[in-house]
Amino acid sequence: MSQRVRDVLLDSSAYFRFAQSIHPLLKELFGESPPYSLNVLAELDDEYNTSQRLQHKFEWVLQKEYREDRNAKRYKLNSKDSGEAVRAFGYLVSYTDSNSLNLSREDLLSLAVGLVKGIPVVTDDGGMRRVAETHNVDCWNSVKLLKVMLTSKRIDKDKVLELLEYWEYENDLPMPKDRLRKEYKEYFGENCPI
Repeated sequence: MSQRVRDVLLDSSAYFRFAQSIHPLLKELFGESPPYSLNVLAELDDEYNTSQRLQHKFEWVLQKEYREDRNAKRYKLNSKDSGEAVRAFGYLVSYTDSNSLNLSREDLLSLAVGLVKGIPVVTDDGGMRRVAETHNVDCWNSVKLLKVMLTSKRIDKDKVLELLEYWEYENDLPMPKDRLRKEYKEYFGENCPI
């Protein structure tokens, strides 16, 4: 019998933001009773393969060790859930079109899977967060994921600081700095170190 886990789905931006600094990111379970399991959709690779911008910015994604990590934790749906996700996807496409939101197919599929399976989706995209809130999809931001990983002893405080400094250096903060500081204070109970 397989171990029960708390699945968490990363959108592509969250994966790109975390995977090089915390490696392997997906293979390792963390936390207890039951442990967390980070996952991505297979469509992440489709999105990467069709975007020259992503290929240029994240060349490391094609390295064998990262491909193996993604292959180990691609979130899969059974046929019943897959049908429900397709219907949810269609509904979310209609909603985003009628509200003039510009979300990718992969973004909407992540939200559809989160909706159908009742699992958190990690994203910092404002449009995705709006759709998630409207449709009751549990949505985490990168700061919350950092806190969950720290509390579960998947990373330590030095790694949190390293990630924050790296994101700032790369001009890849998950949100504007004032909001980042607010979120950090909320989740960590102390001032943000950057």
